[in-house]
Amino acid sequence: MIILVDVGNTRTKYVIGELTANNLPRIIENNKITSQWLTQVWGGANNIIIASVVFQGVNDLICDWARHHHKKLFFVNSETERFGVTNSYQQPKTLGVDRWLALLGAAILYPKTSVVIIDAGTATTVDVLDCNGTHQGGWILAGVDLLLSSLRSSTSKVKFELSHTITPNFGKSTSACVNNAAWAATTSLINTGIEKAQNEFNIQYCFLLGGNAERLLPYIEFSKVKIINDLIFHGLKRYSTIERDNLNDIYT
Repeated sequence: MIILVDVGNTRTKYVIGELTANNLPRIIENNKITSQWLTQVWGGANNIIIASVVFQGVNDLICDWARHHHKKLFFVNSETERFGVTNSYQQPKTLGVDRWLALLGAAILYPKTSVVIIDAGTATTVDVLDCNGTHQGGWILAGVDLLLSSLRSSTSKVKFELSHTITPNFGKSTSACVNNAAWAATTSLINTGIEKAQNEFNIQYCFLLGGNAERLLPYIEFSKVKIINDLIFHGLKRYSTIERDNLNDIYT
């Protein structure tokens, strides 16, 4: 049995077995992952394929558990080219693996289609994939929560309460001004990126994923938007079909 795993900064998503419409990714907070939990939930796995944007912590815990229980564990990294998708970075491994897998997932679900991918999570990322499978670059902005927390930690007199309610209105209190500005910056980045991608690459779809996808959807000024929260797993799934020795950073 294979488990596909996406380790984020605060949460881990995983699929046990085949990724299907009836078997979608499950979520656990990283601070709740223990050796006991891994044994109970992942104990039946023969192979575990992981994409991770963190470098230690939960990765180390999973690696130690896998070694102790003799599990085959494979970490996937971004590559120059794979499955007909070409990475635009001069140093391909420095492209976040979550972004790389989203590109692969988009190419799998909508081959030969120009798309823009918006991942609205801890960071808000914009990536463009043209109809030839070439990544045309992207943008990275701190996510809404990071924008708000950075302002709070860097100022002493700007006092505000956090809110996840999106409104385009100008605020009439400090809390409203700060929260509305963070959402406005995010929606502006997304809409500007879509417009630029449409003008330069004639994109046909916008794929939206991440924790803030549902909140942002009404504010995206593009008619063909699809929320695909398991997009990364469609990319990750492809790595279960290739020879294990061709995967990056193998742990056993």
